[in-house]
Amino acid sequence: MQYEGIKETQNTRIEKDKETLDEIEMLYSFGVVLFEHAILESEHKTYSISYFAPQQIYDIVIENKQENKLETYTTTTQLTGNMQKMFQLNKNEKIIINNEEITCTSHSIEHTL
Repeated sequence: MQYEGIKETQNTRIEKDKETLDEIEMLYSFGVVLFEHAILESEHKTYSISYFAPQQIYDIVIENKQENKLETYTTTTQLTGNMQKMFQLNKNEKIIINNEEITCTSHSIEHTL
């Protein structure tokens, strides 16, 4: 609903996969990406990597699935090493890191219209 004097903004979410890579690159070039989020799973851990584009900040959450507890929470301005490799994965892609298979279960981009 829109009221006089208040502009309502709409955000759109798309899943990152091979078919949407060009569209996502275009959205970044136009500066309309707000948020990018990847969820990755291994046998023992869940990884959540979020990128808040306007502030250029990453949040990384690593949970221990076996003990059902938070293992790590980090905020950074740059991903390094394995986190960068993991964040590049599209939905359903897999990578092996330290002899553990990690699957990207979701990777989405939220942008303004």
